[in-house]
Amino acid sequence: MNARTAPSPLIAWAARLYRPLEPYAYTLIRVATGAIFIPHGVQKLFLGGAHTVATFGLGALELVGGLLLVLGILVRPIAALLIVDALMVISANFAKGWLWTRGGVQYHTFLLGMCLALAIGGPGRYAMGYWPKLALDASLKPLNDRLLALGYALARVWFALLILPSGYEKVFENGAARIAAGNVLKTGFYPPMFWAWVVALLEFVGMILLALGLGTRLVAFMMAIELGVIVLTIQAPNGWFWTSRGTEFALILFLVCIAFVIGGGGRYSLDRRLGREF
Repeated sequence: MNARTAPSPLIAWAARLYRPLEPYAYTLIRVATGAIFIPHGVQKLFLGGAHTVATFGLGALELVGGLLLVLGILVRPIAALLIVDALMVISANFAKGWLWTRGGVQYHTFLLGMCLALAIGGPGRYAMGYWPKLALDASLKPLNDRLLALGYALARVWFALLILPSGYEKVFENGAARIAAGNVLKTGFYPPMFWAWVVALLEFVGMILLALGLGTRLVAFMMAIELGVIVLTIQAPNGWFWTSRGTEFALILFLVCIAFVIGGGGRYSLDRRLGREF
């Protein structure tokens, strides 16, 4: 995400739109990840969600830790603590399987990956504080930049691998027909089978490309459109929390997709290796 080494754009006018925003891509991932924890902390601490000392402690971690991530303060230690939080939820729900809509571990596995990315990448360039203070030491700036790029790459690959099983099921296990008769029909897209296969191929082939960092912006843009439709037409009536199939999971996926749209593949991607990108 360095202008000196950035790939040449295939569409010059589009580059004029995203180049000024490119440095904010990792920051958007950090802010979105922190913000998603805050309502859970509020719910546990103030809305009757906590019934034990341990759950009050988790609520405090999610509220305060989420705020600190948003501000970019103590990012690495806070991310490490939230990794423990996510692992606890995963272990508690492991028997329910993978799909988040059935109470499974999919959502918190995603949060685990974003927290891992932040633990590696640190606060990034736009933050109120640094931990450790690598960015203040000019001699360590190359290391700090490399860690940030690694964190961004991990977020991109983790996102893709999280969605890929859904794409596989739609392509190879008749999932396209299932969603054509369900969510696609509900959203009003016609013909539903055509759009179901668009979704299936995006979630399978598109996620393979996203993991490789090839055509990153185009794939992420298409995925952001899909997620935006899901948030507005399918999940918004269910409220916010994932436990009621609300908008929070699709919304953070959408925001992270927007980060990939503005940030592209990053340093560790085939886009960067080939020297060309959208």
